[in-house]
Amino acid sequence: MSEVKALIISVGRPIDPLIKAIQHHKPNFVSFFASQDTLENIPKVIDALKKTGQVFTSETTLTDNVDDLVICHNKAGEAVRRVLDKGYKRSQVVTDYTFGTKNMAVALALAAIDCGFTFSYVGGTQRTNDGIGTVESGHEHVYESVNPWDFLAVVERSKASLFFNTCQFKACRDLLVDLTQKTTQRRTVYKKLSNLVEAFLNWDLFRHQDGLMSFKASRLDDLEEDQDQRIASFAVACGKLRPRLDSILKCSGQGKLPCLPLALDLFANAERRFIEGMVDDAILRLYRVVEMLAQGRLLDGYNINAGDVTQEQLPETIREKYMQHYLNDRDNKIKLPQYAAYGLLESLGDPLGLRFAAEEKRFLGIQQARNYSYLAHGFQSAKEDTYRSLRKFVMNLGSIGEEDIIVFPTLEL
Repeated sequence: MSEVKALIISVGRPIDPLIKAIQHHKPNFVSFFASQDTLENIPKVIDALKKTGQVFTSETTLTDNVDDLVICHNKAGEAVRRVLDKGYKRSQVVTDYTFGTKNMAVALALAAIDCGFTFSYVGGTQRTNDGIGTVESGHEHVYESVNPWDFLAVVERSKASLFFNTCQFKACRDLLVDLTQKTTQRRTVYKKLSNLVEAFLNWDLFRHQDGLMSFKASRLDDLEEDQDQRIASFAVACGKLRPRLDSILKCSGQGKLPCLPLALDLFANAERRFIEGMVDDAILRLYRVVEMLAQGRLLDGYNINAGDVTQEQLPETIREKYMQHYLNDRDNKIKLPQYAAYGLLESLGDPLGLRFAAEEKRFLGIQQARNYSYLAHGFQSAKEDTYRSLRKFVMNLGSIGEEDIIVFPTLEL
């Protein structure tokens, strides 16, 4: 635990346990949370500690009604803000909710729980009223290093899982980063997890090199051996997927050249957009996949760059036509759009070009529906059936099989 710099503490009776708590933590600043009935105890506590040589600054927040939980909670929030406004790190703040009325204790715990402070409690081995009253003076014991976020982050973990599994990678990453600020015992684990989720965020944004760096920062080996089997299983699944990212970077020249692994990545990206309900975006990605498959086949199979084709690379049967239509006057390069790239493949007798030619009429129908969308040339939202038809067309080209599709793992926290 870090050195305690600030203590937020509720005030009750008697004062001996209060003195014990402050003596134990040795804070530089104390934010007292008191009621009208216990306000007078604060100077007594301060004077008693001064006699022992312990000096600190302090501020007091007073609740007007100890029987009203809402009022207590609002005032407890003020006591918490007195510490936050002074810029103390969360790891340097302790909240002791032992003293005062039950409403005050509950209010202080609720007000402080979102801040990630360590909680402390003063108990003891001997109590008044046959063991059920207050701790007897001289028998106090301070229980510390209890951070509720170490075992109560159930909702946040569930949200993180939901965000990741619905492709909201940034929201998932940000939530895990927030947890690293609130937890104590699991801080490093959440930090590694946030780096791992950031790897998928970068991957999803086609920032493949950044994704690889985030993978390295996540220290997968450590996560694979985590005590939480859910985290360990997720890390193992991520480790199995990482070679796919390596292959994308290797074949595409850091994402600059068309190739099959990059087309597969784009296909998987389209699938994720469709899962999110972003149908127009998903269709645009699949449309680019169709083009990239042709570009990749020309480059890999024939060493032809679709953006810079030489005359000699064009079969005589189409050379004159292609020179007339696709020679760029500005840079004197032959640049082939999607249809021309497939036409060249067909002329070369390539199976991909032949399959595209056989399915061309169906593709034209799908293309027309795509052109009517807001993200193309029209004023309609794309329909799910258009995406499914285009997906089927891509699969029928034969370059991509269901077993080839990149599927991100599922996160269950």
